[in-house]
Amino acid sequence: MSSVRRTRRHFLAGSAAFIGIGGFARGVRADRTFPHLVDRTVTMMIGAEVGGGFDLCGRTLARHMETLVPGLRFEIKNVTQASGMLGAKILQTGPTDGSMILTCSPALISGQLLGVEGVAFDLRQWSWLGKLTSETYLLVKGPGADFANLEELRAKQAPSSMSVRSTSGAIYYQALWTNAVLGTRIKPVPGYKSVEREMAVLHGEVMLTVDTYPAGQQLLETPGVDVILRMDSGPVPERFRSRPLFADLVADRPAYAPIVALNEATARASRWFAAPPGTDPAILADWQALFEETIALSAFEADLNRLDFTLDPMTGTELAGLVDGALADMERTRAFLKSTLDCGKALADGEDAACHQS
Repeated sequence: MSSVRRTRRHFLAGSAAFIGIGGFARGVRADRTFPHLVDRTVTMMIGAEVGGGFDLCGRTLARHMETLVPGLRFEIKNVTQASGMLGAKILQTGPTDGSMILTCSPALISGQLLGVEGVAFDLRQWSWLGKLTSETYLLVKGPGADFANLEELRAKQAPSSMSVRSTSGAIYYQALWTNAVLGTRIKPVPGYKSVEREMAVLHGEVMLTVDTYPAGQQLLETPGVDVILRMDSGPVPERFRSRPLFADLVADRPAYAPIVALNEATARASRWFAAPPGTDPAILADWQALFEETIALSAFEADLNRLDFTLDPMTGTELAGLVDGALADMERTRAFLKSTLDCGKALADGEDAACHQS
């Protein structure tokens, strides 16, 4: 039976609930102070389950931040409901005194663009600290798939099952948009957490999943697993560089440019951190400076690498620009994105739909 080799990230996922934040060697640097953060207890909300990638990155950042500011202490609160949308709702009306920050999935960009139920936030108003990584999203087939490549998947009339966490996550939207644009019949099956998604495709429970690189490199190295579509233009292992790129397949159809842009923004904005809208500018400046100084620590990058993540940061200002760009013309593009999503769902459900394909 195929199985994913247990990585350091998976091992730490099993122990994250027990190790908490304490126990990290503390040592304050003398060359920089963060007066608005000294002797503070701060809530870090994580819009994902304990032990997942967002949780581990958040806890790692918190531990290293504590070493740089005297008396700074984080209390971690995992708010898992609605794929991070509940945490986003709490942050939207959260305190502006620097006592709360959030990390969660960039799928919130798609959620806000679509105006899905439960969106009670505006990412354009958030006070951004920065982001840690980029992740290349890859459509991956497992050993139980009854097709060999994207061409064969597009030719199928029967739906092909795909493991997803929820119906409000980035890979759920990507699957249905892929259906609408390329004529596939990918059937997302919700209810799988991150490692469970991988195991489901390996054991033949589903045919497909979307995983990310480099965080999902261990899955990509497993026999019987292959990449059939690159969802965005991020880096991939050399052996997968010849796989089709979503943007190339729709290059002659400019109407689909908003979907391409969303795929790219979601990939680039991975592991982001924000404070509530209207956070006091002086306090936000301290948070942004602390974020930048923390990610510059060689020890922080080494810890991130041990979790199988690769540092690819943005400052708060840069991240705000990315988010604003992704949400530009939101009202104009919403109807198109929703109708395309609905058509992709119809194909997933086995119905006949053209979805304006050419």
